[in-house]
Amino acid sequence: MSIEKYFIGQIFWDPSIAGRTVLTPSDFLSTQEQQIFSSMQSLVDEGSIIDEQTVSKKSGLPLGTILPFKDIKVIPSTWEYYQRQIIDASRIRTIKKTCEQILASELPADRLMDMFITGNEQARSLQIFKPYPLSQCIDESIRALEERVSSKSLPGLTTGFKRLDAAFGGLQKGRLYYIGARPSQGKSTLLMNIAINSKVPCLIFSAESSRREYADRMIIKQEKINSMNFYNGTLTENDTAKVVQASNELYQRDYVIIHDEPNISLRRLIQVAHDAFKYYKIKAIFIDYIQLITYGDQTRAKNEQISEISKRLKQLARELDVPVIAAAQLRRDAEGKQPQLSDFSDSTQIERDADVAIMVYHIQNATVDRSTDKETFLLIQKNRDGRLDYVKMNYQPGYMLFEEARDQALPPKAS
Repeated sequence: MSIEKYFIGQIFWDPSIAGRTVLTPSDFLSTQEQQIFSSMQSLVDEGSIIDEQTVSKKSGLPLGTILPFKDIKVIPSTWEYYQRQIIDASRIRTIKKTCEQILASELPADRLMDMFITGNEQARSLQIFKPYPLSQCIDESIRALEERVSSKSLPGLTTGFKRLDAAFGGLQKGRLYYIGARPSQGKSTLLMNIAINSKVPCLIFSAESSRREYADRMIIKQEKINSMNFYNGTLTENDTAKVVQASNELYQRDYVIIHDEPNISLRRLIQVAHDAFKYYKIKAIFIDYIQLITYGDQTRAKNEQISEISKRLKQLARELDVPVIAAAQLRRDAEGKQPQLSDFSDSTQIERDADVAIMVYHIQNATVDRSTDKETFLLIQKNRDGRLDYVKMNYQPGYMLFEEARDQALPPKAS
């Protein structure tokens, strides 16, 4: 007897299983079993009784076909065990089917890679999420609190900026963080600074810059090397010593993984993230930036594509239980004014999905000479579990560096 047939028999003896299982008709091997299970789910949705007669009528199958499923001897209480067995079998079939399609195909390598990633994603998505009683949730919460109290540490990874860490507890597992700014306002630099400051194994997706460009910026930032001299090759003796020192220090941080695939697809990004989590034990994912990720269905409107990408990044953070920090472009009309949560370009889904949203805000302070650099603030415009706040920064683009300012005055309004 197949495990699928046994499971359907369990539903006949305990119809509540049909409303509690995470299985779908496609998880069943035979067309007949798919029809029967689909009919059972429809009956549950309608609030109808599940028995031989109703299933026969709903599925259109003869009563004689349905009766053998009810006649088998089953133990309904073991349904979760059989559910897991069916899911495992379904995942194996999905993987085998994908491999067979790839072997039989004469498509280009890129298309074959997409097929592989899609099949892998489908197989991975077949996992069981179950509800937990409040008592167990409270126990987990108290244990986490006790660890924080005893270690006197942040709940999450440090950003390297004390005031940011104090506002939202660092970069916490399973959460999605957005850094918003207009082009050339420092969002990529801030993302890189936080990645280095976290001092943990992390994965950086750079859809805009090459890995060498990222390495250049890290070297410049590490020892405050004049970027103009670095890029022009006009290094002073002091600059050269700094390059050597920075390189030696960064060599020790081989746990920073950079993936610089341009126009990376969402499927590919998810695949690389899972592989990096498995092989490099990454603790955080940084994405530069969300609007450069390509979505599978290019016929959909851009805002719909970004919405789906954002939702999937939120899911990725929860799947891997790591913080995901993504840079995001702001709309053109956000230029020259204090950015708001609604200024994210292409999608309102970003502001809904964000656990924390940080805006990079530059403004000329009227009290100082116009020739001086603008003042820079990081505005925390969304904080799911904490207060909205701001952090005044010293932004030094020539050194690819953000530092927390000593003077934490309120940000002035844009003129």
